[in-house]
Amino acid sequence: MLKSILTGSETSEINAILDSRTASNAAILQQDVAGVAKYWMNDMVVISGEGTPYVGKALLIEIWEDMFAVDQPPVFERNPVEITIGASGILAWETGTWKYHTASFKGNYSAMWRKIKGKWMTQSELFVSLD
Repeated sequence: MLKSILTGSETSEINAILDSRTASNAAILQQDVAGVAKYWMNDMVVISGEGTPYVGKALLIEIWEDMFAVDQPPVFERNPVEITIGASGILAWETGTWKYHTASFKGNYSAMWRKIKGKWMTQSELFVSLD
């Protein structure tokens, strides 16, 4: 269940982030790397569930291509619980749970979003495996 802290026009900003997250989850299900990566900033930083850091959109695209190239590629989704838009209107914080549909891995995550030219882009994601 999504909780949010709203003031003024933040509902539309939160909905834009939710729409992007939903589309990103759908792209993972379809093994569509470009569909997932279109929400990433070029300097995207990801800390994986076991703590490994990955920096840069180009590297992450390679990792995701390799991940989807195996016989039984992993499928997971992120489920937002809370999204907060910063007072500046250009930064947002998302937190929630993630789980694999193809394995027993699950945990919590947080994401930092940055609004660039009117579009919300993911700048970083932190996953913590709790399985």
